[in-house]
Amino acid sequence: MARRASRRALLLLVAGAGVGLSVHLAGAWVHSAGQAGGHSSGDLRRDGRVVLRSAARGCAATSAAASRAGCPERGAPSEGAGSVSRNALVAAAALAAAVLVAVGRPVAVAAKELDIYFGVGNFFNLQHELVIKEASALLRRGVDITAVAGYAGGAAPPSGTFERICYSKFPGGSDHRELGQAEVVRVTLPDDRLADFAKAFLDEVPKRKPFENSDEFRPVIGLRGGMTSKAFGPIQQAGEGRAQFVEGLGEDKDTLGAKPSDVANPTVYVYDLKAFPFRPAEVRNQFKSPLPEFYDNDYLELNDKLKAVGLITSTGCP
Repeated sequence: MARRASRRALLLLVAGAGVGLSVHLAGAWVHSAGQAGGHSSGDLRRDGRVVLRSAARGCAATSAAASRAGCPERGAPSEGAGSVSRNALVAAAALAAAVLVAVGRPVAVAAKELDIYFGVGNFFNLQHELVIKEASALLRRGVDITAVAGYAGGAAPPSGTFERICYSKFPGGSDHRELGQAEVVRVTLPDDRLADFAKAFLDEVPKRKPFENSDEFRPVIGLRGGMTSKAFGPIQQAGEGRAQFVEGLGEDKDTLGAKPSDVANPTVYVYDLKAFPFRPAEVRNQFKSPLPEFYDNDYLELNDKLKAVGLITSTGCP
């Protein structure tokens, strides 16, 4: 992964250097063309040195020899010392055009980004996998990571609880299991990468642990508009032959626990994010290693990094 990122950085550096050099050389050509003092109008100069000498540089003194060499005859009208020849301008324009074609092609319009949540099994494992996917596929690092654990797909918390949904029951907060909420991870993705991340999510479905067979661990996807969203199209294509997509109605039951044979073609509930919004989990449950697994420190340190800039904050739950 680091090797790929380094290669990309190197390519960008080289491309940038190429543009700068080409533009500099083009400017030097025009500048050199108008210089007096014995330099031919075809010399390409950079920093006061002749980098590429024109064929006319060694023209003979006699008219006959000059004619054979393709040089201007002695006494033929020449351009003023301060002027720039038409040939030099054409050459500079051609060089600039080549640079634009090679590296300055019109920049593609950036893909639209949207929020989506995925859920299957415990959110500790899924968050880790989606962070790795963000880093490898989108080259995100540090506070650019968007994968945040939370709850979705269940009933709204009752009044008097400050609308808190907690991992466990807490005075002033509701246990996510009692509300039929699923453990999910929300990410912000370019719309042209939805299929790619949907495939990565579906790869995690068969990895559910045997004890994760209750409703909070059911497979879910949430996006604005649900199954009627245009963004659902790429997800549906990615899941052909791998999942059965069903509209989520809230507090839905887990089918994998009831029918283990469905692992090969599981039911995945699709929620409208507007009707079933994402609610972030507690800070202590973000970027965490679920025992007996241990994730590396670079991953665990994301908790402090995102907390420092306010991307994860206290929810009022312990």
